[in-house]
Amino acid sequence: MQPEGSIVELCHIVRDIDAALEHWTRDLCAGPFFVFDVPVMPGQQYYGEPTEVSMRVGFGFSGGVLIELLQQTNDGASPFRDFLQARGEGLHHIMPRADYDTAYARLSAAGFKVAYSGTMLSGERFCLYDTFASYGYYTELMEMSEAMLGSLALMEKAHAGWDGQTDPVRGMDRLAELAG
Repeated sequence: MQPEGSIVELCHIVRDIDAALEHWTRDLCAGPFFVFDVPVMPGQQYYGEPTEVSMRVGFGFSGGVLIELLQQTNDGASPFRDFLQARGEGLHHIMPRADYDTAYARLSAAGFKVAYSGTMLSGERFCLYDTFASYGYYTELMEMSEAMLGSLALMEKAHAGWDGQTDPVRGMDRLAELAG
């Protein structure tokens, strides 16, 4: 896993996650990808206003970098929807490995606004800062619990042992198989 201060994740927003998964696994040899549906989580905020966003996401490694593919599955107000309307598919956000509260204070002090925020069903806080006008992408902060770090380690292990072809797309429930 990347050290504190490094970029952990690159997220691409897509219209068709199945097509994106095929491209990333077949053409770029990233993966395998672990895919799941994210329901509307309570407490989601879009620029400080309540919103309801559901999505389908896939996570897979390419070398030491986590690739997230994200397809919003409803019409809730979000920076994902905004990005697709303004630019189409592509690199949407990066996520540094950083202490959540420290990075939150630093980005806020730099004048950036939170575009999207909430709490994962497992309790971790997350937010996307609108760094888009300055850098061409958003910046995600995620509270990294031991459970989340463990899941990332298992995905990285799956990538290290993957032959690049077999079973490139898996349900998130398959991650538990790697723990043994």
